[in-house]
This record gives sequence, structure tokens and C-alpha cells, in this order.
Amino acid sequence: MTTWEEKFVRFMSERWVFQGTDPHDYTPRTFLMGLGEDFISPLLKKHRHFGALYTGYLGGRLVGYMRVPPGTVILEGIMRALEFTRVDKVIGIGTCGALQPEIELGEIVIAESAEAGDGLSPHYGVEPGAMVAADGALTDSLGESLRGAGLKVHSGAVVTTGAAFRETDEMIDNWRRAGLLGVELETSCLLALARFTGVRAAVAHLVTDSPVRMATSDGVLRGKNRHDFVKGITDFMTSPTLA
Repeated sequence: MTTWEEKFVRFMSERWVFQGTDPHDYTPRTFLMGLGEDFISPLLKKHRHFGALYTGYLGGRLVGYMRVPPGTVILEGIMRALEFTRVDKVIGIGTCGALQPEIELGEIVIAESAEAGDGLSPHYGVEPGAMVAADGALTDSLGESLRGAGLKVHSGAVVTTGAAFRETDEMIDNWRRAGLLGVELETSCLLALARFTGVRAAVAHLVTDSPVRMATSDGVLRGKNRHDFVKGITDFMTSPTLA
């Protein structure tokens, strides 16, 4: 018997996400999720729209893509809609603030896990403050690929916060002491949804600010660091290690 949740998810996926197109026609196995920033869409070849989602080719490999705004609600809708497609891997790419003093602006943080500080993860089986893990093999493969490209990568736990502008000195110090590498807005939710829907997920963040150093830089998103990060991601997407 169909539950209300199953019926409502299907209804919203068809109406809002796919907007009348057939989810079964959405054929990529790997989906790139731009968390806040649009890193990828200018690079996609032969892109096609399927409502709010679209596909395109990176180095000859068909991938799915969407940029979601900061936060978790739209992310939830996209991830639940992917249940009706062939997608089995999601790579999240976004930005974060560094929580350890040795992490420089422009370097990369790969989330092996994320502490749930958002308001949505508890609806998907993750208690507030608990850790939710990324897919280990996919995360390791992503890290090896980026390091092999000569990028400075830090792998470990991050914290997802539900309040973008509420990062007090006390919170930052507690996160630092706990050994968390970065703070951002979506990772625990993405990983919780991936676990719920049965897809593999990995997340990489470009460091654009440092709360522990009280440092910010607009230049990271406009210069060489962004270019190298995007190239590292696209090279990984086209590598034979990404089955």
C-alpha cells in the first residue's frame, strides 16, 4: 500500500523537479551537486534540461548536474527526486570556512563525515550533533584524485550549521577543539539523504574563509584556486576510477 509520503514525494518530483518530463529518461549514473556556487554548468557539453535538472558531457562522460542555493530544503527535494532516476552516485561540491589554523584559503576540505547542525537531518535518522558518514570508497577515490592533481587536500569531519550568520567565537572554538575541519551549510543533510535513498555520496569544499583566523577572501572564487578545484573535480569525473 502506498503511503502518503511516497505519493507526495512522487507528486512533488514530477511537478516541481522534473516539471512534466519523465524521470526514467534521466539516465546519468553520477550526479554533480553544486552547493551554493555554480562551478560546473559552463563546462557541460550537449546539455539537456529535465525540468530543474539537466545533463551534459564532461570529457565524454554523461553526468547530471544542478546548482542548489545555500541551505537544505531544495537539496532535500532534489535528492528525493533522484530516487526515480538511475543516479547511484552524488558528488557535492561547495565552499566552507576553515576551522583549523593550518588550513589555508584556497585549499580543499573533503568531508569524510559531517556533524548534523542543520534542521533537516534529524528527519532522516540523524540526531542533532551526531555524525553522518560519506561513502568511504568514493570519498577516498576523490581525495586520491585531487591529491594526484597536486592540490592541497584535507580529509576529515566537518560541521553543518543551520544558521549561516550565527557563528560565535565560542562555537568556532568548540568546533576547532573537536577537530572539525570546516563549517558549511549542507553536507550532513546531503549525506543523510544519500543514506536514506541508497546512493553513494562524497563532498569536497573549496575553503573561502577562515573563522579561526578571522580571514575572508573574495579572490578565491575568482582566481586560480577555483580554476584548479574545478579542473580537479572534472578530471575525477572523467577518470576510469569513477565507475
